[in-house]
Amino acid sequence: MTDEAINDIFDLVKYIHVDLCNPDAANKLYENLNKEIDNMGDFPLKFSDSGMSYRGYIINDKNQEVFVLRILKDIVNWHRLLKETKIYHFPHYK
Repeated sequence: MTDEAINDIFDLVKYIHVDLCNPDAANKLYENLNKEIDNMGDFPLKFSDSGMSYRGYIINDKNQEVFVLRILKDIVNWHRLLKETKIYHFPHYK
């Protein structure tokens, strides 16, 4: 996962927790996102038509890797965000 995708998750969880005053929903979302990210290696195209979409990922079949670039909710102006993001940062990629 890129630093940008990690920030997307924390921004969304913070929004639900603080702005919507719903810490239980924020925690549930955080847990579910982590679970789904762990499963992406098995089903990398699973989220192509969902409201919570992995907007931008790279699948490397040769090395059996999935690189998550961004995680954006469908209500976010993700077209603008993706155009603004030209460089992605991978914190622990070797």
